[in-house]
Amino acid sequence: MVRIYGLAEVLVWTAFAYLLATNSSNVIVLVLSIMYGDPAAAPASVLRNLIYVSPAFPLVLGVLAVTRLRLAGDNVMSRIGLSEKTLPRDALVGAVAGIASIAITAASLRMSAPYLDVPPVHLFPASTHIYFMTVGALVPGVCEELFFRGMLMKVGSRLPKALLIGLTALAFSVWHIGTPAYLPHTFLLGVIFGIVVSGSGRLTPSIIAHTIANAGMGLLLLSGFNIAGQ
Repeated sequence: MVRIYGLAEVLVWTAFAYLLATNSSNVIVLVLSIMYGDPAAAPASVLRNLIYVSPAFPLVLGVLAVTRLRLAGDNVMSRIGLSEKTLPRDALVGAVAGIASIAITAASLRMSAPYLDVPPVHLFPASTHIYFMTVGALVPGVCEELFFRGMLMKVGSRLPKALLIGLTALAFSVWHIGTPAYLPHTFLLGVIFGIVVSGSGRLTPSIIAHTIANAGMGLLLLSGFNIAGQ
C-alpha cells in the first residue's frame, strides 16, 4: 500500500509539472494582465525580455520541493549532502556526468532537427547566452534537482530503484514538453542524474552535473554552435 501511495504521488507531481510547463505562457499573460491591465499595454522593453523570467518556473518547483520535504520531516540540506569530505568526489562525478550530458544534448538536438522544430536559440544575442550560462543554469540546476531527484525520489523511495529512476526521468522529460525536441535528451539526462543520485545518496553531484549541462550548452551556443545543424 505504501508503494501505491508513493507511485500515486510521483504521478500527481509529474502531472503538476506537465500542467505548469504547458501553461507557462498563460501564467505570464495573467501576471502581465495584473500588472498592466492588458498584456499588450506592457512596455516594449518588458515584452522583449520575457525570456529572462523562465527561471521563475523552476523556482516554483524548488519551493514546492523544499516545502514537501520539510512537511515529511526531511532535512533538505542533508538530502543535498554538500560537505567538504564528499565535495571532491561529487564535483568529479558531477563534472563527468555534466560533460556527458552536454554531448548527449547536442547530439540529440542535431538528430531531432530534421523531424522536430528546434528553437533557433543559436540566434539569441550573446547577453542571453551569458544569462543562461549563469542564472539560467544555476536556478534550474538546483531547483529542478530538488524537485525531480530530491522530492520525487523521496516520496517514491519504496518503489524499485530502476522504476523510480525511470519515472523521475519521465517526469523531468515531461517538464520540457513545451519544446518536443527536448524530450529525448531530457529523458536520457534524467536517467543519468537519477543514477548519480541513487548511487551517491545525495543531490550535490546531480546539481553540479545539471548546472554544468545547462551552462555548457550556453557556452556552445555563445561560441557559435548551430543547434539545428543548418
